[in-house]
Amino acid sequence: MSAPERLEFTSIGDTPRTFPTADGNATYSLDLANTSFILSDLTREQLQNPTGNSAELFGYVLHVELLWVPLAGKTAIDPEATNISIRLIVFSGHEVGIYGGGGFAWPKGEPGEEDYGVDIVGSNATLLAATNGFKDLLSPAQLSGRLRSKLNEAQNKQTRRAASQIVTNALKRVQWVGPRASELQKQALNTTAGMDNSNFVLR
Repeated sequence: MSAPERLEFTSIGDTPRTFPTADGNATYSLDLANTSFILSDLTREQLQNPTGNSAELFGYVLHVELLWVPLAGKTAIDPEATNISIRLIVFSGHEVGIYGGGGFAWPKGEPGEEDYGVDIVGSNATLLAATNGFKDLLSPAQLSGRLRSKLNEAQNKQTRRAASQIVTNALKRVQWVGPRASELQKQALNTTAGMDNSNFVLR
């Protein structure tokens, strides 16, 4: 199974719509638990300005978490594939929506190299949380395509923290763009068992 060349977030409902996510700055970071990819068409300066233009942001932050290096028997789809967790934060003026889910991907390259990425297939996602005026035009949806990124742990984590703060302020409760490792492992089991993301929530 091959991934489309263009990375897109596409609704699979009665009225198909596509949210393009190919254009943006992509980075990744490594830690002991997982590999985190961040893709956004917003600059760090835009995201780190919660009292300025953040209330009228237009753009997105995509967070893809690689749960483990592929091992035989870990995924039902292919021995070289791995499970991923997906978060898409959509900023639309004064409104914000958070989509989340899981899927499968093929790593491309070696972790720790300057260039690293994944080919994403077999994913699904739905709206998890949103401000009152946010219009959900995507659920249910799927993410597919090729994600390529540069190793930049500082920028990756700064973008993730800034996006988390904006979402927390908008929803008036603590939100984190990217779940904890234990939740990622739980989501991976749910995904492998049947792509069921109903119990996977932001923390």
